[in-house]
Amino acid sequence: MASVLINGYKGSIYREGKGYTGVLDLGSKPDGSRNRPKRKGRTKAIVEEKLDALSKDLKSNVKATTRRTVLEVVIEYVNELERSGKAPSTIVTYRGWIKNHISAIGAIQIRELEAAHVSEWLVTRAVTLSSESLRKVHALLTNSINRAIVFDYVGRNVSLPVTRPKGTEDTLRESKSFSVEETNAILAACVSPFPAHRMCGYVALAITTGLRVDELHGLTWKWLDIDSAEPTVYIEKAARTDGKLKTKKSKRGLTLGGMAVSGLKIWRVIQKREFEAIGAEVTKDTPVFTLPNGSAYDTNTARTEFRALLKVADISDPDAWTLRETRTTFVSVMSHNGVAREVIADMAGHTLKTLERHYRKVLAPVHRQSADVIDRVFGKAA
Repeated sequence: MASVLINGYKGSIYREGKGYTGVLDLGSKPDGSRNRPKRKGRTKAIVEEKLDALSKDLKSNVKATTRRTVLEVVIEYVNELERSGKAPSTIVTYRGWIKNHISAIGAIQIRELEAAHVSEWLVTRAVTLSSESLRKVHALLTNSINRAIVFDYVGRNVSLPVTRPKGTEDTLRESKSFSVEETNAILAACVSPFPAHRMCGYVALAITTGLRVDELHGLTWKWLDIDSAEPTVYIEKAARTDGKLKTKKSKRGLTLGGMAVSGLKIWRVIQKREFEAIGAEVTKDTPVFTLPNGSAYDTNTARTEFRALLKVADISDPDAWTLRETRTTFVSVMSHNGVAREVIADMAGHTLKTLERHYRKVLAPVHRQSADVIDRVFGKAA
């Protein structure tokens, strides 16, 4: 057995079986047992190289005994996000990425992962993923390695400096909106008291303000004034896991047009009647939009009733429409009636750059400033 000194650590190398074994003497573990990590190799030189790498990891506080793979590191990161309260839908998405994409690079031990591995992996993923999806999957890997650094699994993030290739063209369905005729038919159904549809207020408010679905579901009567001379809705929270709004610009107040006020007043009567039937009372903290049992809408229940309203309005193929297209319709109709993009962006709770990126297919190329926008644009259905 030959004693060695490697980067300040005492150790030894000895013949074992058909090769050599090297150990570093690191004293004692917390439980009192000896802390002597081993490295094996065919030759003495190979063992010395492995002990040298081990000593460098020790000096950089990287845990010498970790054997975690890339897949395990990413799974640990997503599990931690789940425990911290990340939205369940996001966790489901991340787990899908782990299964379909991270697994292709996941078998490599995190300490052996190199930038070349990440670059090659991104090239293979770019064949099937859009540039935006590729960015998100790459970010998941990078963030997972950042966590691994915190836990001393590795000393640096080899994924961070890697340049992503361009992915495939975005295959998301193009933005679409209701036509002017369809919009008028829907709003007419919303303000018709006989027979009044229980989605009347919901859809009238959605189309004439462009509120997001989670903003509609997070709205309570405290933040809605439909009786004053200047009816207003204030967006203060959303039906998200943490209750927070999507962006900083999402917190806003909007003056309501007559169509929204009419639909909401009809709905308020319906809601009060439904609450009385179950022995409950509508208060300022009650969600504005509720089911007959008094519970708040979720996306699925709201979509079902939204499509039922489209049938009443005689919209063809109502099952082809989703709730978010009320927001697209708002942007489209306002734009094509001459409202400046800056104004639409403020009303929608977006930056101008984000508005143009997400709604570029429904924005009119030419716009003009206008006055009394909402009633002029949406009042045709009255």
